[in-house]
Amino acid sequence: MADTSIDMEKEAGPSQDPTGSLSSDSSAKDQSQDQEFDDVVAERATPEHENTDTQKNRNLDGHDQLEDQLSKSHMTSNKAPPSSLNNRYDIYPSEPLTEFNSPSARAFKVEDRMQPRLKLFGLICIPGLPIRLNEIEKISGKILPGNLNLISFGNINWPILDQKCLVLIFRQPLGQRIDKFFQSKKTKNIEKIDAIKLIAKTGITSLFSLQERQLTNRSIRPDNIFFADEDHEEIIFGEFVSSPPGFDQPASFETIDRSMAGEGGRGHGALNDDIYALGVTLAFLLQNQSPVRGKSSEEIIFSKITSNSYQTLIGEKLLTKDLLGLIRGMIQDDVENRWGFQELDMWLRGRHVKLSKNIVEKKSRRSIRFGGVNHKNLRTMAYSMATRRDSAIETIKNGALENWIDENFEDAELLNSISIAKDNASAFAETVPDADELLLSRVIMLLDRKAPITYKDVSFMPDGFGSAMAIEMLRGGGYQVFTECIINGVPDIWYSISDGINPNQFTAKEFYSQLTGYLQKAGPGFGIERCLYESNIGFACQSPILVKENIFSIEFLLQTLNKVEKTVDTKKSPIDRHIAAFIGARSNGNMDESLSKLGDLDDTIKILSMLKLLVNLQNTMNSGTLLGLAKWVGGLMGPVIRIYHSREKRKEVEAAVPKIIRGGDLSELLSLLDNQVDKKKEEKNFEIALKQYDEAEDEIKKIKENTGPESEAGKRTSKQAAAIISGLVMILIITIMIIT
Repeated sequence: MADTSIDMEKEAGPSQDPTGSLSSDSSAKDQSQDQEFDDVVAERATPEHENTDTQKNRNLDGHDQLEDQLSKSHMTSNKAPPSSLNNRYDIYPSEPLTEFNSPSARAFKVEDRMQPRLKLFGLICIPGLPIRLNEIEKISGKILPGNLNLISFGNINWPILDQKCLVLIFRQPLGQRIDKFFQSKKTKNIEKIDAIKLIAKTGITSLFSLQERQLTNRSIRPDNIFFADEDHEEIIFGEFVSSPPGFDQPASFETIDRSMAGEGGRGHGALNDDIYALGVTLAFLLQNQSPVRGKSSEEIIFSKITSNSYQTLIGEKLLTKDLLGLIRGMIQDDVENRWGFQELDMWLRGRHVKLSKNIVEKKSRRSIRFGGVNHKNLRTMAYSMATRRDSAIETIKNGALENWIDENFEDAELLNSISIAKDNASAFAETVPDADELLLSRVIMLLDRKAPITYKDVSFMPDGFGSAMAIEMLRGGGYQVFTECIINGVPDIWYSISDGINPNQFTAKEFYSQLTGYLQKAGPGFGIERCLYESNIGFACQSPILVKENIFSIEFLLQTLNKVEKTVDTKKSPIDRHIAAFIGARSNGNMDESLSKLGDLDDTIKILSMLKLLVNLQNTMNSGTLLGLAKWVGGLMGPVIRIYHSREKRKEVEAAVPKIIRGGDLSELLSLLDNQVDKKKEEKNFEIALKQYDEAEDEIKKIKENTGPESEAGKRTSKQAAAIISGLVMILIITIMIIT
């Protein structure tokens, strides 16, 4: 993010622009509201956490698959036939329905073979983008008052992307989007006011229905609300499951703390986050011109902190003041003072609800200049430091930060904590490579205990770690920063500092301890891949072997491996690191002991462990006959077969393997290769053979010892031979003497 050079000493009122760049003259009054909603969408696309010191660009060396998939998803195919879901719903690639698009999913026409008159649309989700699978399974086929009802879902072959994609089938709202209704010049102000009141009432009912199922929406904004009917008498809220929670939200619609996190790491949140977003939605619709129009996410966050959300988002050009009390209660920055269901229910009943005063953040007498901004507030300083890390570390080390705090805030506890953190960083500077980064992360959390977990160039809420990592991966980044973050215990620092301050912590400290345990094991089934799937229930398996099959559930794993056998390199194991981690995270039982053997140095143990794991899954999932997978696995069994010492037995096993493969039952293959009776018998025979071999060796040795020139027998034979030869020589000599 570029240096905004905001002069924080100029306080921003309801209709003031802190940058001084927005026009407030008569020409601005003539601008239509359609531009306001365009700004909302544009804000969503604005980079929020660019490190201006180092100008990091994580996509310089990596391919941004998210942008690529988004671009491809806009394409249509005039020649492709419809794709079918469950042999009932036909989705047409040649007939897009752009009026029902979501920011991270594209809409296409759907026909129901059983009820062809129904008007349906299907959202094609971006492959590799985490979806809200738990929510999808809970709401599919259910009627949720005030919410767009999900009729069905599942994977289909999608020719535009040349792979399988998840499709979400919804019934088409009969009316238009709310933002289009407000943009229309034909819409009268009184009609807008009636629509806003209807949105408020329906929105509260909608949140009631979600809360009963312990769900959050996290996608409430003006362009995700529809009229359910042509007469504009009913309102319905759009889908919220095609992307991670809060991912598609402009920063204006997120609370201060969650808007500070990267868009992929905003987390599941809670009911109060949805109440806030609904309040902001009402605020946007209530005004002909928004006071935050044209501002960056950073400017909006700064303004909310230095004043409050109400003053930042509510200007002077209002359609009506009737709803200001409701909006003020819904967008209170202090969650303790924000209205809940009790207050909202009272409002629906027409009863008076007392408004709490906004808690004003303490400001310094003198400002500190950092990142081109004059800061008088600890929270703005912390947020600015998080995005300008190199300069921030220097500001900490040279004492400028402590001097500012000491002179203006009289917070001895904070100063002491920063001092201890600096001392620890200095002590470990030689042994801990990331000592400075850890120092900065701790100081930022000390300055703002409600802020997200921040480390290097990533920032996420405690319940948003998994989706943050998945989005980084999809955008061409790597795992390294997230691995370091967990290994270095940064989440533990957050919990130790903010414990008790944030009452809506989705993820317990124990979860991060579990992730640390996975990272400490290097073999398949563990490491960062395991963390990725453990923290993302709605993340498809990313193994190159089957990534195009878009598998979310382990239930379909073996069938998919069986299918792709003809198109992959079958000389390699069907269980790579991603698949092993996917199995570990998605299995009902604890598979860690089985997974740990996949990394054994002994090929025999490794391959046999892989087979045992597949057999376990086949039996558990009732996967049926798996001819392709059996052939694949059978071809890898050479090292296992060679453990038999008997050539006869090896030939017997080798001859039996093809017959079993043709049956497609992996358990039979395991029974053949891991038959304990045969193994014991073969081992016993081998021991006998070894004994016989040893005995033969001993006999040969004895023979050599008894027949060698130095043996006793050899010496006796030599003496006898010498005596005979001596006798013959004497006879020969005597005979010669007689003759002569």
